[in-house]
Amino acid sequence: MKYTSKDTWAINSSTVISTSTQPLAGLARKIDAYLLALLLVVYALAAFQPGLGMMIRSQEVFHCPLTVLMLSGMLFLAGLGIEAKEVRQAMRSWRHVLGGCVLLVAAPWGIVAILNTWPALFPAGILAGLGLVALMPSAASSVAWTQLSRGNVAINVALILLSTIFAPAMLGGIAQQSHFILGEAGTSILEIGMWIVPAVLVGALVRHLVGAARIQFIRPMLKVGSASILLLLNYANASAALPRIVGDFQPMILLVLVLTVWGMCGTVFLASWYLTRWLGVGEAEARSLVFGIGMKNTGMALVLAGLWLEQYPLALVAIIIYTFSQHLFAAGYHQWTVRFDSVAKT
Repeated sequence: MKYTSKDTWAINSSTVISTSTQPLAGLARKIDAYLLALLLVVYALAAFQPGLGMMIRSQEVFHCPLTVLMLSGMLFLAGLGIEAKEVRQAMRSWRHVLGGCVLLVAAPWGIVAILNTWPALFPAGILAGLGLVALMPSAASSVAWTQLSRGNVAINVALILLSTIFAPAMLGGIAQQSHFILGEAGTSILEIGMWIVPAVLVGALVRHLVGAARIQFIRPMLKVGSASILLLLNYANASAALPRIVGDFQPMILLVLVLTVWGMCGTVFLASWYLTRWLGVGEAEARSLVFGIGMKNTGMALVLAGLWLEQYPLALVAIIIYTFSQHLFAAGYHQWTVRFDSVAKT
């Protein structure tokens, strides 16, 4: 077979790119295997060395918080990873995405409503913080878990975008019923949406312009970049509250808080898993829905808690613990998918 000069250049460039990404591919596999341990390290650093995290939280670029831009960067990388077949599947599965959006709010909100029938069992602020978490859209960090677990990124991103678009309306209604003033909080949600929603679209456009073949060669870079942003965001957000837990350690209150959060978070993950089995969706789609439904945008919840629930310190602590807990459950589900894939190959 004869090759033209153009073919030879493509083969040589592909070989160079493939060789240069081999170390990153190894790093991506290590991050994949030890992500839970890295999260534990990140939270330990946030508890005892929060200085850098607080500095990250205080920075702004173009009048936008740096943490929001980091969320945008994560979703931009997700947009680069969206394949055309995934988009077609997401469009065919629009009913599943809508169902996921309903369960995203209904499951945790129902749990909070049940817990609220025994308010005396919970210290002041815990249920308020969890109620705010229940109303949050799907977490941008769920994209990183979806990528690591080889899920359908397009469905996951569709769930994030749809729930983020409807978040201001839901929060506005709840705020009026609960005698809160939406005010600056609503503005914060809209500003966050203005930055992160176009990020995915820009990433998808860049993928179309560059070509899927070239993006495939840098997929390890995308994985490493997405996981790195995920870890840094968790460190920055945890730096705001974990030092308070360490400085004012109250074992019984912390125990009640952890058990309540784990019960709520675990129930939501389990409900989302049962939903995918009931719908009979494919494995990649099921993983996207589980991560998308099970994980909440607790970074947004922290912003709103500072505006609405300032008089309840435990509300902020509840949101931080929920952040850690949902990543623990996500890591557990991810390890299950890894074992599932290993068995499927054999």
